[in-house]
Amino acid sequence: MDVAAAVDVTIMTTNPLKIPTGLIGPIIINGQPVGGLLLGRSSTTMLGLFVLPGVIDADYCGEIMIMAYTQYPPLQIKKGQRLAQLIPLPQLAKDISPMRHDARNQGGFGSTGGLTLLTMDLSTRPRRAVELCLNGQTKKLMGLLDTGADTSIIAPSEWPHDWPLQAAATTVTGVGGMTLASRTPTLTVVIDGKYAQASFSITPLPPTVQCLIGRDVLAQLGIVLTNDHPLG
Repeated sequence: MDVAAAVDVTIMTTNPLKIPTGLIGPIIINGQPVGGLLLGRSSTTMLGLFVLPGVIDADYCGEIMIMAYTQYPPLQIKKGQRLAQLIPLPQLAKDISPMRHDARNQGGFGSTGGLTLLTMDLSTRPRRAVELCLNGQTKKLMGLLDTGADTSIIAPSEWPHDWPLQAAATTVTGVGGMTLASRTPTLTVVIDGKYAQASFSITPLPPTVQCLIGRDVLAQLGIVLTNDHPLG
């Protein structure tokens, strides 16, 4: 079933926006309430509007909203313009007793539950003494080894003030978003007596982390992180 915008909307930023549809839940099929999956139409995507998938609960009684964003604002949406498709979903778990008996009613977009955040325990990551060498000078740090990082990073407070930096031309993307980062010249990196060459990004790190050693260095050193033989 196609779903259209109920009002005229002008998207002025790249942030996600809720677009009213005028459709009120629950979704009834053959006299029974069912859930639904809201997906974008291919024609909508070709226009530069990206619809974020959304799940609609069978007991939702509020107005169904379309979550969408554009990378090229401003973008104008006309009332009645079809943006998404609503796919009814059978409630396969209807015979399972719910953990909570609170009805969703008109609550949506996480309003019926608590805040959930994905966190990472950095204390379980292996650490190693790291020597950074440039033009005969050496800086010793404690590095956090992380195969999930594409590039190695040094905290700004740990970079020697008399060592040069290159103009910021790259970005580092992580949990906190995208950050414009300065780059170091190519450094010689020494870990456990093994040598590598790499250019580090200079961007803030957690207070307990002086530098983060990513795949760009670990691959050269042949280091593999494994649970079978902890590095410490």
